[in-house]
This record gives sequence, structure tokens and C-alpha cells, in this order.
Amino acid sequence: MMDSAPNSPPSKSEEKRFNKDEVTSFIKETVENTLGDAEYSHSKVPALNNTIIETILKKMKDDNKNYKYVVTCVILQRTGAGFYAGSSVIWDKNNDDSAGYRHETKSMYAVVNVFGLSI
Repeated sequence: MMDSAPNSPPSKSEEKRFNKDEVTSFIKETVENTLGDAEYSHSKVPALNNTIIETILKKMKDDNKNYKYVVTCVILQRTGAGFYAGSSVIWDKNNDDSAGYRHETKSMYAVVNVFGLSI
């Protein structure tokens, strides 16, 4: 029997899989650390949004290079207006997955989703 080369890529069964619970926990931690109980400020939202997205993307890439990631973040002022968002995917249900988290303060909502697509 021939041994595989030491530098051969891991098989699908050996690769780290997308762990929805871990990703959700990290999203929650990132959003709460970034936003906390902050008041909505239109001028600060772009920077806050970027910080959340970039922090999550870096963590996902560092933890698992077997996936491509899509991170969305919507920050809304809490005014009583309605909001609806939807998404649809065609993917490998055995390897791809997503996680999401919604954060609320007295003056804003943040909705973050992470999609992990196996390579």
C-alpha cells in the first residue's frame, strides 16, 4: 500500500467543516463588541458596518481556508419602519451552510449573515 504524499491536500472528510454554532457565536461576539448599546449615528454606520464585516471575514479565512465566505451586514435605525430581507442559494447541502445573528439596541438593529461555500 502506498502512503499519500505529505503535502497532498486533505480529503473532504479531513477538511474542517463549517460549524454553524461556532460561526453564530463569533458573529454575536463581533457585533456586540462593535456596537454594544451604541446610539444610531448615520455618520458612524459605514465604519461600524465595515468593522463587523472585515472582522468576521478575517476570522473565517484564518480559521478555515476550505471555504469561500460571503458576509452581509445591515444596520438600521430603529424607527418603527418595516424591514424584510430574503435570500436563496443553490449549493452543496452536505458541505455549505450559513449562520446569522440579529442585534438590537434602543436605537438600531443589526442583521449579519455569513455564508460558507466549500471550495
